[in-house]
Amino acid sequence: MPVVAEDTRVRSLGEQGLQAVLDGVTDGLVLLDEAAIRLADADAVEAIAELLSRRIDLTADRVMRAIEAPSEAALAVICRAAGLNVNGFSAILRMRRRHLPGDASPAEVLAAFLETPLGTARQVVSMLRLHDIVELPE
Repeated sequence: MPVVAEDTRVRSLGEQGLQAVLDGVTDGLVLLDEAAIRLADADAVEAIAELLSRRIDLTADRVMRAIEAPSEAALAVICRAAGLNVNGFSAILRMRRRHLPGDASPAEVLAAFLETPLGTARQVVSMLRLHDIVELPE
């Protein structure tokens, strides 16, 4: 089940607006957390996946799977590795919870996010990246 159905929030920002936010981050004109908050408030899940994937060199599809996963743990690690602060992650968590239930309280998820060292999150993402490029035997 996709996280976001057709919604007026995405339409209100529009495709050009979504691209402007992503380009603003790339060009250094928009802070990462500000972009995450804008996109999450617009329920722009695919744009958030693109934003995060650019920061951590994972595919947008891999990030989408983390957003849509039953547990929010992978999403928290990806957001931490991407360099989001608590406000940006909180906005993404709220967006996700508008559509999917969580497996823990928001306070617990935010606490786990804050307790995860940046280096550890980046190592986990590196392992995910390696898993994506190495064919594992069945």
